[in-house]
Formats: sequence, structure tokens, C-alpha cells
Amino acid sequence: MRSLEEQLSGEGGAVEGAPVKLGLAVLLSVAMTQSPEKSFAFQVPDDLTGGVYSNVVAVWHTPYEFTLDFAVMLPAQQVPGSDGNSQVTPCRVVSRVKIPPAVVFELMRALSVNENLYEQRIGPIPRPGRQDSQSPQDGAAE
Repeated sequence: MRSLEEQLSGEGGAVEGAPVKLGLAVLLSVAMTQSPEKSFAFQVPDDLTGGVYSNVVAVWHTPYEFTLDFAVMLPAQQVPGSDGNSQVTPCRVVSRVKIPPAVVFELMRALSVNENLYEQRIGPIPRPGRQDSQSPQDGAAE
């Protein structure tokens, strides 16, 4: 089994299932360095095992916490405005997650590590509105 440092540095090749395990390892690395004998066992309640789908996230903060509102975009609606009709896309929040500021950097690091692993294994993630990126099903650009 490779150490966390080896996994983060990419030494020794890819680990099967690393996107999930490595993401947790990165998030927990700060807590575990303070108390190396401590381990964590995540228990997912039955009603959460399927997860929820979200295609948009709003992030906001107070001095004490960051809030991530994961939502699903609904069909756009025309609404009257001062300059005529404008289009609004309503978003239904499916999950609200609050995290302390100290966790934000570890969360961003875990996302970055997992994004890199995803792109190494599957290919570039298509960016909306960019014509130069292809979906993983289309194959890599030549």
C-alpha cells in the first residue's frame, strides 16, 4: 500500500479507485498529521447512498463558514423586466453543505487532485462554451 505522500505525488502508478479514496485522504490529511494514530470510518446512511444529482453550485460565505448550495437547473422562464422580458433559469437546491474556512483549501486541493486523476484516466473534461474540448466519449483531440 502506498503512502499518502506517494499517492499525492503520483509516484508508483495509479491506484484503482483512487479518485474516491484519494479525495478523502487529501481532505483528511491535515487532521491526520496532528494525530497519526487516528483513523476515520465514513458511514453513509441508507437514504444517502445513491447521492443526489447537481449540475450547478453556488458558493457563498460568512466570516465563520462557507456554504455550498448544490442545485439542479430547471427549464428557463421568461420574466417581465424593466427593459422587456428577460430569461431566468431557476435552480432547485438539492443539498446545502456548510464547511469551516479552514477546510476550504483542503477541499480545493482534493478537487484538483481528483480532476487531474480523472483527466489522466478518461481524458479532458469538456468545458461548457468551448469548442476546442471534446467529451470523453468523443475521444482525445488530435
